[in-house]
Amino acid sequence: MKRINLLPPEERAKATRERSLLYAILILVGVVVVLGLVYVKMSSDVGAKQDELDQLNGEIAAVQRQAAELRPYAQLQTQRTEMAQTAKAIYDATVPFSTILQELSLVIPENVRLTSLSVTVPQAMLPGAGGEEGGGTPTGGTDVTFQGETYEHTDVAEFMTRLGLIPQLMNITLGSSTTATATEGAASYKTFQVTASLRPYLTAPPTTTLSQEGGQ
Repeated sequence: MKRINLLPPEERAKATRERSLLYAILILVGVVVVLGLVYVKMSSDVGAKQDELDQLNGEIAAVQRQAAELRPYAQLQTQRTEMAQTAKAIYDATVPFSTILQELSLVIPENVRLTSLSVTVPQAMLPGAGGEEGGGTPTGGTDVTFQGETYEHTDVAEFMTRLGLIPQLMNITLGSSTTATATEGAASYKTFQVTASLRPYLTAPPTTTLSQEGGQ
């Protein structure tokens, strides 16, 4: 059976408007609900991020406190490193007298006998001299003086030649070589004097000073 709407046209129009209004209200409610859910979700995410940020700030603060506590040890380590470097530089700039004497004992001829040995370290090779790198003893300077006795002048020449094998010595020069007056019945002998220079450092010796803190 066909359905017939017996409502007047005005009532039908009114009903249509009411249904449209109801649909609009339902849609608006739905939008508000969705927006509410989105707001709750965003608030939850913001809260989680804020908690994470607070945690990170706490960790940063803890690291900063730890760094502040360890800063004195870092300064001590820096001073230790500087002292070790200075000590190494001083050792590298030390005149190796023990090595020179050991090498001298190996190269001295059998017929040569030393009566005296004097060494003077030049000012340019002393710590704090402030000389330029490689600027040690000038050519011709006298830092080491050998005095001794032998039987022949050729022994003196051989001794000078062998001194040239010692890396720490340079500018080996004959000061004198004379025949000594022999006692009756004794063979004559030669006295000589040979000078040399200490080879300059490749780098200047470091300047070392005592700080005020270290002296307290």
